[in-house]
Amino acid sequence: MVNILSNKYKYLFIVITIILIIISAKQIPNLKIDVGFDNYIPGEVGNKTYLNEIDSIFGSSEKILIILTKDRDIVNQETFNRIKELTKDLENTEGIEHCMSLKDVIEIRLDEDGITSFDPIFTEIPTNPVKKEKLEQKILNNEMGNRFISKDLTSTAIILTKTDSIGDNVVIPSIQKVIKNHPGSEKVYIGGLPFIRQNIKYYIKKDLIVLLPLALLMMVIMLYFSFREWKGIILPFMVVILSTLFSFGLMGILHWKFSLVSILLPIMLIAIANDYSIHLINLYQEKYRSGNKGNIKQVILEVYRELRKPILLTGLTTIGGILGLLTHKMIPARQLGILTATGIAFALVLSLYLVPVLLCFYKKPEIKIKNEEKRKKSVTNRILNIFSECVTRFPRKVIFVFIILAIVNIIGIFFLKIDTNIEEYFPHNSEIKQGINLVNKKFGGSQYISVLFHGDILSTDCMKRIDQYTKKIKKIPEAGHVISPSNFLKNLSKGMYSKDEEGYMSLPKSKAEAQQNIGLIRMSGYDNMVSRLIDENNENTRILVSVRDGSNSTGKALLKKLRKITKDDPLLYCIAGPGLSKIQISDMVIRGQISSIIAAFAIIFILIVLIFRSFKTGINGCIPLVLSSLFLFGLMGFCHIPLDIVTAMLSSVMIGVGVDYTIHFLWRYKLEYKKYHDSKLAAANTLKTSGRGIIFNAFSVITGFSVLIFSDFIPLRYFGFLIVISIFSCLICALLLVPSIVVLTEQKKDNINETKLNCIKIEKNE
Repeated sequence: MVNILSNKYKYLFIVITIILIIISAKQIPNLKIDVGFDNYIPGEVGNKTYLNEIDSIFGSSEKILIILTKDRDIVNQETFNRIKELTKDLENTEGIEHCMSLKDVIEIRLDEDGITSFDPIFTEIPTNPVKKEKLEQKILNNEMGNRFISKDLTSTAIILTKTDSIGDNVVIPSIQKVIKNHPGSEKVYIGGLPFIRQNIKYYIKKDLIVLLPLALLMMVIMLYFSFREWKGIILPFMVVILSTLFSFGLMGILHWKFSLVSILLPIMLIAIANDYSIHLINLYQEKYRSGNKGNIKQVILEVYRELRKPILLTGLTTIGGILGLLTHKMIPARQLGILTATGIAFALVLSLYLVPVLLCFYKKPEIKIKNEEKRKKSVTNRILNIFSECVTRFPRKVIFVFIILAIVNIIGIFFLKIDTNIEEYFPHNSEIKQGINLVNKKFGGSQYISVLFHGDILSTDCMKRIDQYTKKIKKIPEAGHVISPSNFLKNLSKGMYSKDEEGYMSLPKSKAEAQQNIGLIRMSGYDNMVSRLIDENNENTRILVSVRDGSNSTGKALLKKLRKITKDDPLLYCIAGPGLSKIQISDMVIRGQISSIIAAFAIIFILIVLIFRSFKTGINGCIPLVLSSLFLFGLMGFCHIPLDIVTAMLSSVMIGVGVDYTIHFLWRYKLEYKKYHDSKLAAANTLKTSGRGIIFNAFSVITGFSVLIFSDFIPLRYFGFLIVISIFSCLICALLLVPSIVVLTEQKKDNINETKLNCIKIEKNE
């Protein structure tokens, strides 16, 4: 440290820091955003593998729904004309594989000459009310038509199938442009996973632009009110900026992309990276307030020697806690763990070396007696005095209160739910959320599940089984629309038989008849209708089932029932769909949450034991984290806040950050106890000295994370709210619970020390 403060090494360290930051800053333009939720799943496993196979057979499975809605009477000529114009342009839009609407609904029948005809169910809307009502019922009763119009006749849908090779950022703006080019009296909403992903991408950019400056501004305000001098603002601020740039640079070098989870990276660094420099500045001020008349370098060396070990320890434990995210199977969670840990490590180095170096360039501060008197009467000091009174006089009562709170929160954990539904990421009053609700409520949802069969799929036995499955699936409450090859073949029979013939609305009597009927519709120009259900080689077929909403509970219930219905079918190959990836992610969230908590606790416990060389201190350091974890999950249960891909990061972050306050207390307590050999006096002095820095540290973190409540994403709002509450609980535990435990457990040692002192006094008197 002495060498670093010399001019030779001082400037060398500054130059090296500048070079690293320049290299990192050059990588920032390479950063990109990725909102593909299938990319959260590692490798080609489970639903992701099956979905790729289904897409290779039938084409893309992703749907985009354009909903036109009115207060009443959606079946009118003006709306129908607009639908025709929209459909025509959308069919020619890049990235759209199929486009279907009311104009594509056909009626299959056998005409008077015995020829099969495929005619539109209507070409214009009749003006006669009676005829119009008959047409409406005809559409609703049509197997194909009822997919494009709501039962209350207030909404109609245009269903698009997106090409996998074209990005959402190309397709969605093109669709919006087509809608803008064809205005009308109907209100238009867009639904479907591609549209949701595109909006998530937009909101990620917006959050980064809005939340980062806001977080930095709030941090500056907090630092000003904490230290009341420029060095107390500039130096911690500089550490945050440099560590954030360093992490962004690493992100660019590794070619990792921003996701909904990655938004937390800069916010976490803003909240955490200045903690270590805050403690340095706090002790630096304390030295001068206590009357230290040494020069700047001497005081800085004293501060460094006193805080080097506790800062290093808190830095390592924070890094260890956050590295618990590496046990997650979700790729963005692991990436967040690595990037945040690296950024904090860089901030730790800057705080221990660059901050002391830069402090040397400042003049010796002038601390006025008047300011010192005000400080003694400050709110912070008064709170710490109250805490020290409670700890020294009522330690048992304090511990008892915390035990009661822990029991209550354990009850709340039983109400905790896991839900990775991306449809719930948006505020209820937003237009995208309204569109999602409309699609789910009136059109059976936009997320489809494929029940895939492989083999002799056109055999009469296979088709009979599929027909039975279809009838059962339609009775499942969680199922929306059911598109089945058996229903398709039944409708084809209308063009082969008259109403009074036996084969009308029946399955083909043989495999050859099925092949003949399918060949007929392919040759009639309706191949796109067949290809979505049966492949060209007649080896694969599927039942398409839409999920009524995107919640995990609905998806899991539907998946369970589909598996039960099709159990033991020899031709069943798989059940998969774009919406099922979230169920796989939710399972990873549960496993990741458990493994990350265990890993974080293990790392922190081992570090505390090794550095303090005390098993008991390791336990004392982990007790606040256990109680805060119980409080966190209990609160989530009571408030009905789900555990999702974002809130799953909470425990590791809280454990990594929250342990700092306990460590700073225990370290200073250890020094105070050596002076006085009295646990109560040592605890009280620790609270009145280090307690100030601990509070500043905690409120710095709380201030940084609190900006998340202004996010456009509901999970990030929840994360901000919960992390603020949990960090506050860690702070209270460090300032009340841990001192109370220490006072109680050290009483025997106090008595022994007192006995020894008395013996020494007696010996001297003799």
